[in-house]
Amino acid sequence: MWALFLFKILSAAVLVTAQGPPAVGGGCTTNSFNIPSWFITDFKDLVDDERKVAFGILNRATNYTAQATCGIDRKGYNLCSVSGQSAPGNGTIEIKALVEGTVAQVSVNQTWSCNDRGTPVQFTASGRARISLYDVPEPEASSTFPPLLIQGTLHAPVFITPDRAAGPQGHDEKGCQAASEKPEWNITHIYYTDRPADGNVESPSRTFNLLFTNTANGYEGGCVHGSLVGPAGETSLICAGSEFGNLGGSRYAISTTASFDPFDFKFTVRQTWFCDDENPSKPLQFTASASTILPLTCTTTPLSAGSAINETVCDRNPTLVLAGKVDSATTLPPYSLTEPILRDNTCTITSILAPKWQFSAFEIVYTPEKEEWETINFEIILATYSGFQYPIPVTVSRAAGREGGWFECVIGADGANDQPLWPYACLVQFNPETKELMLKADWQCRELDGDQPVNFSGLTTTTIKSDFNCETFRDMEVCVTEDTGFVWTADIGGVVWRSVPQSNP
Repeated sequence: MWALFLFKILSAAVLVTAQGPPAVGGGCTTNSFNIPSWFITDFKDLVDDERKVAFGILNRATNYTAQATCGIDRKGYNLCSVSGQSAPGNGTIEIKALVEGTVAQVSVNQTWSCNDRGTPVQFTASGRARISLYDVPEPEASSTFPPLLIQGTLHAPVFITPDRAAGPQGHDEKGCQAASEKPEWNITHIYYTDRPADGNVESPSRTFNLLFTNTANGYEGGCVHGSLVGPAGETSLICAGSEFGNLGGSRYAISTTASFDPFDFKFTVRQTWFCDDENPSKPLQFTASASTILPLTCTTTPLSAGSAINETVCDRNPTLVLAGKVDSATTLPPYSLTEPILRDNTCTITSILAPKWQFSAFEIVYTPEKEEWETINFEIILATYSGFQYPIPVTVSRAAGREGGWFECVIGADGANDQPLWPYACLVQFNPETKELMLKADWQCRELDGDQPVNFSGLTTTTIKSDFNCETFRDMEVCVTEDTGFVWTADIGGVVWRSVPQSNP
């Protein structure tokens, strides 16, 4: 049973991993929303003037680069002079520096524009970071200064500080890099069965599973093969761990491949993992492998009473320490382990650039005596990348009338709604003769900054371009679109937004 349970978990892990958010290359607009930030490079004291510092700056959203020279002779922040290329879209940049003892602080405020998505967008962002002067090399070796990341806060068009990804498990665990240079795994719960065929079993089968822990980063996982059918020989295993539950958009995921040979109990593992505990600006990707003959204890028992055919069960309870060797250690881009996957069509970006509602399952309920609609039902979702999310049902009752001919929505089957891509409040007007539907809706996006979501509001006017089929049930007439699968999208106009703390949705 335990093996079957583990097999189900690992099989699900493969499916979920395959359905994660897509890796999308970022253009100016996408980068500006996802990673508004700067790199400070080549920081140095100017030897000809001890009252100045100089460094390079790179806007990671736009690839804008410049050189800054900053006086440090006055108390507080000193304004820096900036030379280099013009800021994109006639933008501006202001850099200030403050040196106190052995710590330098750099403050950046920049505006720029992007038009790569067809709609020009103006951005304003700011950020601040500290530099330990103990880490700054001599001027002649300033090119060895690792880039310093300044994470930015967007002030326009929305106020957010985009979340960074958690990164692969254990990447910042103290000692990760040092321990990875001598890799080893703790192997536990090894279980192997060999069941020959008999009159009650159509074909022979073998099962195998184990659990492992990478001692460098604490990563735990398991490998399983539910049916090693056929002649003995090395067989690939299915391996997975905590990464299948992390859909937060990390660019890097720990991966494990392994094999097992039932003939001689040889187990082989190869794993890739990541460390940046010593220096986040120089993250490392380790790939290591190991192989051993598993010291299993086996017993045989008859398949059934009086049977001459035996089933073999092998296991090992004590922990097996498996030492490996490093196959490769590769330096990755600075700070990349906690960079989120860049996505073009998020809730926030879509809501600002090209907001549309997608409507479906439209239904009208009439009361013949009143000769007017009684309730309207439809499903709705923001027309953008939605992951696993589905449209939400909306019900509008004539009893919920408001001033100006508007009627209040009930959103969700039970009136509850706490998900993105759905409105959390709306008002509707509907003209049955022209089939014109007007929708005032409020919705919230929180995918970029969970602590500072953005509330949006907008007005949609659309016409339902479908004939209706109507049937009478008791004293009510129910009309649905001729094609019950009819779906259409409609622009959201006059969109306005404001950022709000998550505690005040």
